[in-house]
Amino acid sequence: MNKKYKIAGGIAISTLAVIALPASSAMAWGPERKLFTNNEPATYPVFNSITDNAGVGDERDFVRIAEISTDGHKNTYVNNLKVEPGKSYEVWIFYHNNASATFNDETHDYSGVARSVRVSSWFSPVVKPGEGGEVDGKITASNTNPEKVWDEAYLTSDENVYLHYHLASAKVLNDNWPTNGAGLATSLFTDKGTFIGIDKLNGVIPGCAEYSGMVVYTLDATGEGEPAPPDTEEVVTTSTPSEMPETGPAEIIIASVIVAAIIGGGFYWYKTHNAVKNTKRKVTKKKPVAKKRK
Repeated sequence: MNKKYKIAGGIAISTLAVIALPASSAMAWGPERKLFTNNEPATYPVFNSITDNAGVGDERDFVRIAEISTDGHKNTYVNNLKVEPGKSYEVWIFYHNNASATFNDETHDYSGVARSVRVSSWFSPVVKPGEGGEVDGKITASNTNPEKVWDEAYLTSDENVYLHYHLASAKVLNDNWPTNGAGLATSLFTDKGTFIGIDKLNGVIPGCAEYSGMVVYTLDATGEGEPAPPDTEEVVTTSTPSEMPETGPAEIIIASVIVAAIIGGGFYWYKTHNAVKNTKRKVTKKKPVAKKRK
């Protein structure tokens, strides 16, 4: 794995906890950027820069983690957590395009819509006493300012604790949009990351709280010498396409022209090839006869 990768307006969509936390005193977020409020959102696409989000508080603090309870109790996502062998933890990465919904329409040339939005994450494979570990999250886009934002949550332990990604656990949660619950590929754990979205996982996120959401995934912890969870093939149980290019009328026409050209070229070659063969046969059968000299 390479390092580096909606809850807003009172909405709570986590299966583990309703989040209403103050920002961490240890600000691991970046980069420095212009900040906004619920009453004064941005006029351009930018992620996680509102400081008074009713659900999460300071959005710059957008990476948190919680222990997954075995008794149905919903634990709170926090910035600092002690991890222990035999337990599982859920990582929470919040995203919110802070542009006002005003700029999502054609009149404003869709200037508030964020494009090519990806989320990436990294976590310490081992958390050691006295050294600790961390979970990182990064959000990137092609037209936001800044183009990427990041944050961290910190881990501690009393012994060596090994963290393993629980296969097929990564997904998007965003209320009732078509991609809610969509599984994410393990490209989430690369520097490039993986696409998120609302209708499709195509990297398109309009501005406003109603389009915000979160990426979550599970980490399983083991101790020194304990076997790691079985490494099985990941199966993404969702019909939502992941990182598939959008195909419009223009692309379809171009593709049709190319296919037609290939078929036509093949047919032309076949006809020409047969014509040459037939000509050779005729020449072979009718050999020229030399005239006798007188």
